[in-house]
Amino acid sequence: MYFDLTSLGIHFDTIIIWGFLMACLYNLLLKFTVEDRSSSPLVISIIMLLSYGLSYEFVDLNAGMYVYLIWVKYDVITIITLLASHKLLKLQFTATLKYILVGLTINTLIFFGIHVDIVYLSNAEYWWFWSFYSVGINAVDFFMVVTLIFGKDWLRIGKLFSKRNEKKQISSLKNC
Repeated sequence: MYFDLTSLGIHFDTIIIWGFLMACLYNLLLKFTVEDRSSSPLVISIIMLLSYGLSYEFVDLNAGMYVYLIWVKYDVITIITLLASHKLLKLQFTATLKYILVGLTINTLIFFGIHVDIVYLSNAEYWWFWSFYSVGINAVDFFMVVTLIFGKDWLRIGKLFSKRNEKKQISSLKNC
């Protein structure tokens, strides 16, 4: 039996948007069922759902080689919107926000890299970066959905940095 992976690739953005919708509904449910739940994951979920939903609807895939630059702009606007919403609503910067910001930054860099590769370097032949782009963008999007559902420091990166900061504080106190 033959299974064509291109059909999955074409519709993966729909799967990611559906994942952001499910994360949004899940965080909405938790907001009303768990006491003292931060609003940060819900706000992030709503913004990510709107961003990916709008970019899916309004990006003209016939924009040719400039579609990657359009996606760079969407990611930068999303990053700014996330930071501004947390500042305006006085929400704490949670691990979820940090993971999403890192994910959007990685996506922005990959989109910009593929844009430079195609537009400025005029590469028309397949090479390893195109595979990295295909896998990298989809993997980062998937991890952002997982982060919004788990809502925790599930890779333990924050714990790594907090231990490092504690050691710095202790060593600086010894010198006082």
